[in-house]
Amino acid sequence: MKTQTILNKVFLFLLTSVVILGCNSEPAQEQIDVAALQEGFENPPNEAKPRVWWHWMNGNVTQEGIKKDLEWMERTGIGGFHNFDAGLATPEVTEKKLVFMTSDWKEAFKLTTDLAIEKGMEMTIAGSPGWSETGGPWVPVEDGMKKYVWTETRVQGGQTFNGELSRPADNIGNFQDVPTESGGVLGGFIGEQPKYYNDARVFAYKIPENEKTLQQLQPKVTSSGGQFSLDQLTDGNLHQSTYLPPKKVGEKAWIQYEFNEPVSFRALSIVGASPAAMSEFQGNPNNRILQNSTNGVDFNDVLIVPGSTVPQNTVGFAPATAKYWRLTWETLPPTINPFLAMIGIPASAEPVGVEVAEFQLYTSDRIDKFEDKAGFSPWREDSPSFMASNATVTDSENVIDLTGQMDAEGNLTWNAPEGEWVVVRMGYSPTGRQNHPASPEATGLEVDKLDEEAVRKYINYYLDLYQDATGGQMGTTGLGSIILDSYEAGLMTWTHDFPEEFEARRGYSILKWLPVLTGRVVNSVDESEAFLWDFRKTIGEMIVENHYEIIGEELHKRGMKRYTESHEGRRIFLADGMDVKRKSDIPMSAMWTPGSFGGGNDEEVRSEADIRESASVAHIYGQPYVAAESMTSIGKSFVHTPEKLKRTADLEMASGLNRFVIHTSVHQPLDDKMPGFSLGPFGQYFTRQETWSGAGAKAWITYLARSCYMLQQGTAVADALVYYGENSNLTWEFRDELPNIPGYSYDFVNASALKDAFSVEDGKLVSQGGTSYQLLVLHKSAKEMTLSTLKKLNELVQAGAKVTGTKPERSPSLADDPEEFKALVDQLWSSENVKDGRPAEVLNGMGIVPDMKVEKSQQEVLFVHRNLGNLDMYWVDSRSEENNAAQLSFRITGKAPKVWHPQTGEVLDISWRVEDGRTIIPVDFAPWEAFFIVFEEETSETEHVVPDLKHNELLTVSGPWQVNFQENRGAPASATFETLTSWTEDEDSGIKYFSGTATYTNTFEISEIPASGKMVLDLGEVKDVAEITLNGKDLGTLWKMPFVVDVSEAIETGKNNLEIKVTNVWANRLIGDAQPNVEEKITYTTMPFYRGEEPLLPSGLLSEVKILHQD
Repeated sequence: MKTQTILNKVFLFLLTSVVILGCNSEPAQEQIDVAALQEGFENPPNEAKPRVWWHWMNGNVTQEGIKKDLEWMERTGIGGFHNFDAGLATPEVTEKKLVFMTSDWKEAFKLTTDLAIEKGMEMTIAGSPGWSETGGPWVPVEDGMKKYVWTETRVQGGQTFNGELSRPADNIGNFQDVPTESGGVLGGFIGEQPKYYNDARVFAYKIPENEKTLQQLQPKVTSSGGQFSLDQLTDGNLHQSTYLPPKKVGEKAWIQYEFNEPVSFRALSIVGASPAAMSEFQGNPNNRILQNSTNGVDFNDVLIVPGSTVPQNTVGFAPATAKYWRLTWETLPPTINPFLAMIGIPASAEPVGVEVAEFQLYTSDRIDKFEDKAGFSPWREDSPSFMASNATVTDSENVIDLTGQMDAEGNLTWNAPEGEWVVVRMGYSPTGRQNHPASPEATGLEVDKLDEEAVRKYINYYLDLYQDATGGQMGTTGLGSIILDSYEAGLMTWTHDFPEEFEARRGYSILKWLPVLTGRVVNSVDESEAFLWDFRKTIGEMIVENHYEIIGEELHKRGMKRYTESHEGRRIFLADGMDVKRKSDIPMSAMWTPGSFGGGNDEEVRSEADIRESASVAHIYGQPYVAAESMTSIGKSFVHTPEKLKRTADLEMASGLNRFVIHTSVHQPLDDKMPGFSLGPFGQYFTRQETWSGAGAKAWITYLARSCYMLQQGTAVADALVYYGENSNLTWEFRDELPNIPGYSYDFVNASALKDAFSVEDGKLVSQGGTSYQLLVLHKSAKEMTLSTLKKLNELVQAGAKVTGTKPERSPSLADDPEEFKALVDQLWSSENVKDGRPAEVLNGMGIVPDMKVEKSQQEVLFVHRNLGNLDMYWVDSRSEENNAAQLSFRITGKAPKVWHPQTGEVLDISWRVEDGRTIIPVDFAPWEAFFIVFEEETSETEHVVPDLKHNELLTVSGPWQVNFQENRGAPASATFETLTSWTEDEDSGIKYFSGTATYTNTFEISEIPASGKMVLDLGEVKDVAEITLNGKDLGTLWKMPFVVDVSEAIETGKNNLEIKVTNVWANRLIGDAQPNVEEKITYTTMPFYRGEEPLLPSGLLSEVKILHQD
């Protein structure tokens, strides 16, 4: 069979490529079989084909729908699917709901497995029901995610204390006894809320002298509204609150303390923040201000209390003295969760007030934002923080372990030394986070990511469920992998053996520093902050090793693989994304379409950073594939086309991707519901019921597969390696701007990869994956660096590695010796291998000229360089909706370049010349065009010219056009168009709101066909996909500008019959069905996407159709 022949040749070629993976970026001399490479390019193997996310929505599953979905995927060129169980308030529409892991559900999944094996499709499941992260109904509360909790009892020293210590909170929640309603994107906790508590440590610390509490000072409490008391505001009960009514928008509500005489304070704690949309992810608004006054009339601003995702916020400030102290909340306009807005729920017209549980002022210092720094939020290391000078502190020698002196009922007998003491009973309780957004029956607690044994138990139980559901078809055949989606499971701050883990990893006991976890300053602010850095570092390491890597181990035991995302955006949890992915079989990322969560007209920089993170991991550790959840959307429903999506897909490849996982292709159980089921508001909606799911989808997927096939070959070429700081991640450090090293490719590296995966050969940094780098660039976040990382850096420099960038200033860890650190930095920066200057300048000064230069271009052009031994290829991408003429200059000579075009599969000749040791290629890019420039055959030529084509217009295909409309879409069977205009301009509402495929037919006559050159059909502007047939011959599918096709083999002298099938998107019909006078809708969606007043999208053939001659 031809297919088998192709695969055999590709297999031989891939074997050659595997050998090359061991080389550095300098061309090796293995001889690549160009014919096999081209054959794989034209007909990509399964490894190169996109995968899709395939959500089964709330049990709306049918076996007939499964068969049709997978048959469509096979026809379209999809190489596999990632199956998810999801809920998102999807209504139950099918005749019978298939509940997760019931016998009917298993029967459907067994059918899925059999079909996937039959069709040779890769089969993957999510790490849990829902998309985040690893949890389910089988997780017992003791194995769930945990937070530390504590109670405090004040004890007068010099006597024996004999009493019961208050038991800390046992309820689910993110912090202390604050209850939770989390558990799903659109809903609250599912099921009965469990209670659980276990003691961890009991300790006492001596409080600073002259410290006074508000209860001792007894201020008068007043407010702008509501009824507040000192007892309620200072009792430590965070879940009982009082409502502070709002003022007019822009005015301030307030609570005030009036003291008998001026009092000096150094910190505050507040539990009470204005509600805001998406505050769980973005934090509460910065509308709280602490004020003081000497007369109760004129108030001064002391500080703005920053918003946070943590219910309690403690803020330190410089000592200030006043008689009146007031906390204000500016009344904000009403907000609504954007998810609710999308389903038509309007925002309240009235502003809302604030539930306030606590308002504490402290006469002694507290750690600024200690709750955030202690892991209750994903602390960003470059966040501003108040560092008190001359702080009131607790000496670590005055921290006493009392754990063994408390009995099981919480009773403590203790001979307290002189002074005032606080006894802390500290333990842990569940956060209550659940896997989401799963169907209700598949929802349960998220497993404790810090607990190795709990994770092992979880994943093996989960995999055993699928062992049964697949009929044992797991591993190399059948169900082969798991996808761990971007982390959205919330924060955890404790597990049962955390103190032991901390000491083993950090080299010192946690005990003396436990008061810092309650906000106290131990020894000094600097030392306390360093401890908190170590605390966060420990959590991050344990998440990586005890969660992600344990899951990977258990999968490998079963012959399965792991796809792994991490943060996706900003900083979501305390692990480093490169560490999360380092042992992943397929490191994975995500990129959203423009105008989604990030707003604006462009893709978000953080998504580029996310994909570069995965690509860097693959290049450093040697994984062959770099995947991404691709082209995700929200807010622009059923408007995406291949032409619109291409800019995003190309940027993903420019960032290092070589395997698409399209988000999303929701299971369509019913044929009479169109466009059908969706993942709530999330798109794009790439299913068999998309309007352009036929030829348009096939052409689009082929483009992606061809591109990925090429990008999977050989070894990445990069000159620079960009190091970023510890206890951070790429999507935070590079959320707004990527490194600027024009003309050179780069990868990222973190501390663990630098320490474990690199050596130096011939002055180059060489990774264990085989990629080599000329220069290590230290990002500004490297100003803090642990001593162990600094020692590895010194080792590499001594071996000949070249370094430039930020000079480290200090270690953030309490475990490191500052004097040793300083001495090593001074020694290191005296080396000739440490360079000053911008990275591009340093590389040039080293004799490493730019890999590819872009000249005479009006638009940005991106590139990826891969080396295949005796062959080099560059993927080049023009980032513009306009035509773009550019001159590309490559540091390669002696090889003749050609263009390999993934849109058509063609290999084309191109003009080039050699100047100053570089190959110069003039390029005319079409809008959003990308292709490969492949340097293959050796040549001694210094110039090669391909004559420019001349375009002569021979005729315009004039009207009238007969147009036949797809049936059952509301349009008449046919219509006549005298001129080509958008369907939306038609007076017939059926045509105006039509969505689907319309077939244009016409005839034209040509008296003579030139003997040389090409005959070209130019459709002008098309919305959105066109399939061309001329004289009965299929000429293919056009899906982006320019809409031109070679018709030389089909055109005839005399009369010609032209047929053009044009397909638009679903949006217009959805808008039409939302009109107020519509009695019977044509479309069905599981949530309302349109209200009817939205502008219609131009559709159809929009400009003159012409016949051109090219010569």
